[in-house]
Amino acid sequence: MKTKICVLVSILLLVTGCEVIQSQSIATILPSVLDEKITLSNQVFDGYKYYLPRGIQLEAKNDYNMTLKDSTGNTYYLYVDVISYYHQTKNQYQKNNDVYFSTALNYQKKNGYLEIRQIGENGYYFVEEMFNYAKLEAYVKEKDLQEAVIQMSTILNSISYNDKVLETLVGENILHYKEETFSILKPKGDEVTDYNNYLKVDQFIDTDNELPEEDQIEIKEEENK
Repeated sequence: MKTKICVLVSILLLVTGCEVIQSQSIATILPSVLDEKITLSNQVFDGYKYYLPRGIQLEAKNDYNMTLKDSTGNTYYLYVDVISYYHQTKNQYQKNNDVYFSTALNYQKKNGYLEIRQIGENGYYFVEEMFNYAKLEAYVKEKDLQEAVIQMSTILNSISYNDKVLETLVGENILHYKEETFSILKPKGDEVTDYNNYLKVDQFIDTDNELPEEDQIEIKEEENK
């Protein structure tokens, strides 16, 4: 019974963004979320699936690139790197002492990094989190940093891959991607200088085939019953 209660509490912390977690430091938030095994999923696509926490909407999708938005209007860019996953490419990250926050991520045999860089003097931060062969980028105010890290870590930790589907897509070169094209295993570093170039995940998007505005996907928050 105690085990069941602990599991339920853990799920509630992840799904609702409990105020207890929000009050913790970023360094404490990471193991609180990334050490949890998340089996929930509400987004299923070719070769992978993941969970979007309550309050996060999927606004647009193009292949393995997605645009997400939270309830306060912050935009997140997600890129799922199925090529690196398929080849089990190793990530080697070294802490960067020149930025606001930097750490390697190693949880549940998954790895990556979190790097947060202050952009100018306007109180905004570029958050770059790579974990479990996927990456999220966001540009948020300091007051939203902890919530952004919670949401990003939850999404990345929840991603699971379908090896059989990816064997077909990647193994038979259906995706037509060159392995050297992908660079999410390394942070952007000094190339991020302002809002106009902080999000370059979309460099992988085929802009000629982006979803038209009327076809953008919206996931509505489930009403409480």
